[in-house]
Formats: sequence, C-alpha cells, structure tokens
Amino acid sequence: MDKSVDTVSQLKRLVPAPLRRRAKEALVNRSFRRAVAQIAGLPLGEVPSREVLECLQLGWGNEGFAAQTEYLEEVGRRAATTAGPILECGSGLTTILMGLLAGRRGVDTWSLEHIPDWRSRVVHKLEQSKILHVQVCQVALRDHDEFTWYDAPLADMPKEFQLVICDGPPGATRGGRYGLLPVLGDRLPAGSVILLDDATRSGEAEVLRRWTTEAKMDVALDKSFAVITRN
Repeated sequence: MDKSVDTVSQLKRLVPAPLRRRAKEALVNRSFRRAVAQIAGLPLGEVPSREVLECLQLGWGNEGFAAQTEYLEEVGRRAATTAGPILECGSGLTTILMGLLAGRRGVDTWSLEHIPDWRSRVVHKLEQSKILHVQVCQVALRDHDEFTWYDAPLADMPKEFQLVICDGPPGATRGGRYGLLPVLGDRLPAGSVILLDDATRSGEAEVLRRWTTEAKMDVALDKSFAVITRN
C-alpha cells in the first residue's frame, strides 16, 4: 500500500469530522467568491473561461444537480450578449451566472422557483455577491388542466423574453417542462432562444417533440442540452 495514502488516511482519522466539514465549507466558499469576483471583473459582453466556470461550480456545491460545464458555457455565452429580458424556469447556479453577465448590462432575469428553502439559498447568494437585476419569484406548481407548471406572476412579468433557461419544473412533475410553451409561448417572439437542459432524457425529449409539433422552432442538440430558436 502507498505510504502517502496510508498517512492521509491516518490524518483524516485524527482530525474531528466537524473540523473537516468546516474546512471543506471554507474551501467551497472561497472558490465561489473567487469565481464571482473574476466574472464580475470581466469586460461587458465577455464570457468566463471554462476554468472559471468550473471554479464557480465547485463553490456552488450541490453535486449531481448543478448544471454541467458545457451547459453553463452556453448559458454564459447567451447571457453575455442577449438583449433580454431573460426567463429562468428553476433557479440555481445559472441564476448567479446570468446575474453576473446579463445583470451588469442592465438586463433583467426573472426566475421561477417553487421550493422555498432553495429560493432562499439562491437569493442569499445573490445578495451576498451584490448581484442585481435578478428577480427570483417564489411560486407554487399549479394544475393547468393537462399539465402542472409554475403559477407564474404573469401580470408583473415582461411582455417578451429573448432568452429562456429551462431547467424546471422537476421531471416527475406532470407534463414536466412542457408548460412553458402553453403558458408563456405568446411572450417568446421570433428569434427568442430556449436552452433546454437534460434534453436527451426521455421526459425532456417528449417535451421537445410536443413543442416542435405545436410551434415553429429550429432545434440544435448539443450533448445533453438543446438550443431552440423560435421562428
């Protein structure tokens, strides 16, 4: 057995678990703050490097659920240049990224979130990092007859969105992410773009099939996500 590995194992046993957790939390928080500062310092319209995005992911935590790097890169490219406003279905790390890249240009992001504790975490991070032009709306999931989707505050929201980041509601929700089009499709003009995460999963693939049947759209699949442009 490698002696260095054995030494590390012994050290882990000697360090109390609470202390190890605090050390890990400190590392994660430092990584997040560093990545946020680097992105906030970029010239307007410039996209963060993959290395910086990976640092942001590490600092965000939530392993297994946070957006993949390739998807974050595409979100970053779009957020850095879109004229906005932006709609986000399901908040998270992408909310932070859009606030940093689009918010600094005065472009508003409207994020729909149905889990109160999760919304609180996202809002805390936004406030802690002094990220502006992001509205994280606490909304319930509502029965819309044939599907369940967010009970969006339609009267308060912009009449048009140029970019949609679609990563919710959860796949187990009746109809999944389908509700975006029937509820807010009239606010997505020609040329607007939808980024659909997890597009290769069976539920999302079915949503994509229904959308393209009901509306004119160009679809480009890129690994696990789809870039959808309304015609």
